[in-house]
Amino acid sequence: MITTPLTTTAAATGLPPEITAAAEGMPSLSPVLGRINHMAREMETSPRDLVKIIMLDPTLTAQVLKLVNSSFYGLAQRVTSLAQAVVLLGMNTVKNIAVSTALLSTVYLRDRRSPLVPDAFWRHCLGVAVACRMFARERGCGAEEAELYFIAGMLHDIGKILFVRADAERYGRAIRESSDHGVCLWFAETVHFGCTHAQAGALLANAWNLDTALVQAIEQHHHRGSPAAPSVAAATAAANNFCKQCQIGESGDAVVEELPDDVIRRFGTPEEISGRLAAVIPDEINRAAAFLCPNREQAMQ
Repeated sequence: MITTPLTTTAAATGLPPEITAAAEGMPSLSPVLGRINHMAREMETSPRDLVKIIMLDPTLTAQVLKLVNSSFYGLAQRVTSLAQAVVLLGMNTVKNIAVSTALLSTVYLRDRRSPLVPDAFWRHCLGVAVACRMFARERGCGAEEAELYFIAGMLHDIGKILFVRADAERYGRAIRESSDHGVCLWFAETVHFGCTHAQAGALLANAWNLDTALVQAIEQHHHRGSPAAPSVAAATAAANNFCKQCQIGESGDAVVEELPDDVIRRFGTPEEISGRLAAVIPDEINRAAAFLCPNREQAMQ
């Protein structure tokens, strides 16, 4: 549910009207998702309350149970109810699964004119998500916080979908110019659209009233103009760098930027990151493949 007027947000941030219009044209999120987000901010929320809200959306319920029972979570027993999922995984983990599942179903790349190859683009996003989750585990984060890192990685490039919706042909030119001239895609986006996909994505994330850490990760995953990004944003920047360097999927941006010093201090140099993750990341991505899009075939019709 969009709770912040996009026109007001865009005016405040100076984003171009065509990007605002593309954001306004995005499919509305399920009202259930809006209630879940609201409940997540309430200290008194109980597991029973969360289960009742998710069950209001039968499709979301089925998707959550499908994901909980996937190899990604590797539970020893089959989960047959949301209440059981909450007991086994924890309330916040189930909440985050519901949020990410609903978001990915909503924003899946549907435009056949898109210069971004859907499956390759989402494999890049999934790779960043998995790498973020592994960074969270390395830092000693619990399962619930690690889930937030995963969602941040999965949604970091959501702004690119707005450029496709605004003008797929022009976005294709920006991608080609970025590749031909060896400049970062965000620079070409600024030339062609007047803003970057990080700024556009943050607009949408703010309008959807997502967690502040998610908004920051989307807005700062190229780590420009900030000497020290918040932890989730810094992890997303490092994971994005790693996936581009190792050519995991395709993000439309072939230029691998240098990591800022504060990101290197937290997660290591690109070489060190690659040494830790390169051997294990493919299996982790395959285990997480259920996140790509539950209804991918229908989404492309």
